[in-house]
Amino acid sequence: MAFEDRLTASFRGVEFLLEEADGESGRRAIPHAYPKKEIGYTEDNGKVLTQERISGRVVGADYFEQLQALLEALNKQGPGELVHPWFGIRKVQIGKVSHKLINRVDGTATISFEVFEVGENLFPTAKSDTANQVNTEADATKDAVNNAFEGDFDTGTLDGAGDMVDQFLDDLDELTRGLPSLPDDLRQWTDRLMRTKDSVGELLAYPGDLARETMGLLEDVKSVVKDPIRALDVYANVQSRWQGARAELAITGGLSRNIASEGGVASSVPKFANPSKNAVIAANAEAFKTLALHSSAVSQCYALASADIVQKLDDTEQTVESLSGAERNAILTGQQLKSLGYGIADTLATYAADAVEAGSSAVWRQMRKLRQAVLADTRERAELLPQVSLYQAKQSVPVALVAWQQTGNTERRDSIVQRNGFANPAFILPTDTVEVIS
Repeated sequence: MAFEDRLTASFRGVEFLLEEADGESGRRAIPHAYPKKEIGYTEDNGKVLTQERISGRVVGADYFEQLQALLEALNKQGPGELVHPWFGIRKVQIGKVSHKLINRVDGTATISFEVFEVGENLFPTAKSDTANQVNTEADATKDAVNNAFEGDFDTGTLDGAGDMVDQFLDDLDELTRGLPSLPDDLRQWTDRLMRTKDSVGELLAYPGDLARETMGLLEDVKSVVKDPIRALDVYANVQSRWQGARAELAITGGLSRNIASEGGVASSVPKFANPSKNAVIAANAEAFKTLALHSSAVSQCYALASADIVQKLDDTEQTVESLSGAERNAILTGQQLKSLGYGIADTLATYAADAVEAGSSAVWRQMRKLRQAVLADTRERAELLPQVSLYQAKQSVPVALVAWQQTGNTERRDSIVQRNGFANPAFILPTDTVEVIS
């Protein structure tokens, strides 16, 4: 590798010129020696935690701005990504950082810092990771739902099934329009949706693949939007649309169009001479409808667990106070999280009861486990969120006094005014019901 190829390194995307890197690794060797003995032995006591000392330089007319950006990246909390000219991309934890500016030498500054391998925490906290538990139970529930669909869907009679799946994919495309999405992620998701529509005919012969592909698109809606909480509306809309006879109408509508194209007489609900075939078509529609409903509920659980919803107001007071009124009103409170979580839990309880009626014990058991995990996660994280309380004044009082009484901080008066939109920002009237975030 040429010298020029090894020159540039970066940390958290901030580039600098590497001068040298020296490191330590190996094994922790413990020698055992004994008085008046000619022999002993050495014990391997585990791996030495790999560490390096990186020395670099920034140069150019904007060298000081480069140095400030690099120092900011190095002093951020938590591990970061180091692009190492020799070892490639590594996840490291920064240690001590030092820099040097020389007044008589302009246009350059030197910097050096310690890096340690991130490794694995062998002593995790005793507190359970409730969000991870939701994801674990959701994975198991998704497998149970897919397996149930694979057993219920009859590949021997696929009349109209392609139109039904196309209708579901069209609904997904419609419901995701207008979401606050990341352009690249949305384009990739849309491309995948189009590829799935093109291969529906092949997927119908393999119900397991059909379930994984179509419902995988539904689940990935949470990854397309900037905030996974916004995906909950999409999943709720899917359930609302497919709770009725949409699957049956889609599958029979496709049959009706096929009959008309073949010179027959189209009807809203075409029937075949063979009653058993009609029953199979109806059963396929019911199986896909159940798959869509169950998968949308499981996807809601994924979205809720993956959302970074914990906001500690006391730790980010300056940031929260700088938000606009609309942004501040959008802060998720403990009550709002409980409303979302308990609503999802109620849906899971309903689908668990439906699974009992359908004789699907595996889905019933997993729906119950997932419901318990969602409830535990909701209660745990709701306690970490701001809580909303209602205040009703008996007489006109200053907003600052209410802020002091309810939050212990008069500086919160501006947030109370902006959240409630008082006409007179100095006083609260007896007719006002005040929402206070604490």
